[in-house]
Amino acid sequence: MKDERLESLSDEIRKGNPIGLKEAIEVVEYQEGLRKARQEVNQRNFDVVKGIAAIVCTIVGTLCVIFGEMDDSPGLGGIGLIIILSSAYLNSKLLYEKKYHKD
Repeated sequence: MKDERLESLSDEIRKGNPIGLKEAIEVVEYQEGLRKARQEVNQRNFDVVKGIAAIVCTIVGTLCVIFGEMDDSPGLGGIGLIIILSSAYLNSKLLYEKKYHKD
């Protein structure tokens, strides 16, 4: 998606060198397109990280419940249950966003 001519014009603007109005408008539109593409990639990556975090929280919560029961520790079991419920909420929120908030 990189355009060498528009990149060189962008560099000219950054250096403070004057360019024509038509080229300036082209550069602004080009930079806005690049920014939008970067934001889309960042949002997809963040969605993946949120999904992985929810899975890891579920696993950690399950392990806390299991080891809390093995050790006869009600506190650890309760913390594990809270972690599991929190990750279930996060998972449902992520699924809801995917289903109803498509841009």
